Amino acid sequence: MVQKNIKDSFTVISSPSSRDGSLLSLTESRSRYMLPFGGKFRVVDFTLRNSSALGAVYTILYNDIDDGLDKYVNDRDIFDDGSVAHLVRVVSSQNVSDFHDLINETGTTHYILYNGDNPSIIDFKDLTDRFIKKGSDAVIYLIDIDDRATMANKILVAKKKALQKAVKKAVRENRQAPNLVEMIVNMVINQGVNRAVYKTHYWPVNNIPDYYNVTREIVWNKEIFSLLYKDKIIKSRINTEGYAHLGKNAEVINSFMSDFCRIDGKVDNSIIYPGVVVEEKAEVKDSILLPFARVGRGARVVRSIIDESTAVSEIPNVGAYCNIGTEEEHLRNGDFPQSIFSSITLLGKNCHVPDRLTIGGACYIASEAADEAFGKSRIIHDGVSVN
Repeated sequence: MVQKNIKDSFTVISSPSSRDGSLLSLTESRSRYMLPFGGKFRVVDFTLRNSSALGAVYTILYNDIDDGLDKYVNDRDIFDDGSVAHLVRVVSSQNVSDFHDLINETGTTHYILYNGDNPSIIDFKDLTDRFIKKGSDAVIYLIDIDDRATMANKILVAKKKALQKAVKKAVRENRQAPNLVEMIVNMVINQGVNRAVYKTHYWPVNNIPDYYNVTREIVWNKEIFSLLYKDKIIKSRINTEGYAHLGKNAEVINSFMSDFCRIDGKVDNSIIYPGVVVEEKAEVKDSILLPFARVGRGARVVRSIIDESTAVSEIPNVGAYCNIGTEEEHLRNGDFPQSIFSSITLLGKNCHVPDRLTIGGACYIASEAADEAFGKSRIIHDGVSVN
């Protein structure tokens, strides 16, 4: 993929967050890139939106898990802005020599390196204009989050020669690290770079309440919602081949409904992703239902997240007449207290909760859990996990 040098052309390189298990089922079998976000997208759609809006020539996504990311990002038609083709490549190698070759192959004059598997809406054009105006070889921009900027969230903008200098040093010294891109960024910083603070939309997600709250902020913030839905810069490949269907007894109050869902019950103050089904007499309140989740007849789901179903099934993830979650706000999970708190209950990927079961607040039901996992229990008390 050799690219002829173009003045002020950019490659965006995204590094992954550490896989620390803090998001439980949400990142158990997928990277953060593939995590559903914003009502009908995945996090990687935000990442590619940032690059596409800049007019970047390449986006390189470093990923450390086989989760279908490669197929997802290349099965799309949005990467031609009328002037420069935007090519996307998923890379897993943590070998510094491979990184060196990658820089030479892209052939662009400038590079942006950042942790792109957290959701963000970044005006890279504004950022790069500032960088070029400074005339520096490299600048580290600390992202201002809630009036606080730290090295934990940063964007490196560098000319090719500054990046190559660090990479060649890493090759000579046979450097290795679990996160190659982070290592290279730190080496460039150690060479001596200017620092600046940049305020933008960037949402680190470190636990389940973070995910719950940020998802709701993105959907209910009018400015952000306009960027995502009215400007149509960001695109999703989650199946949306159809309209939302509201049955004759459906009731929807202050909720986001994606395309390709079916609601026959009541949905209140909730976010509904594509493929979701809420059956008759069911109620979903203050909750987030990820793609193809299904709530059975007469069930009640409150302050909960139901993870994605990867196979479409007539069997509900939440059985008939179940009660899931609580309206209390201060409960914490006993097994995963740093991941699940604020009374939010998480039902894992492809789980099937038996009919008429009650599950309390701040509970965690592991992925694939079904009848045998629950045994004869009819009540899963607050803060309890089922693995």
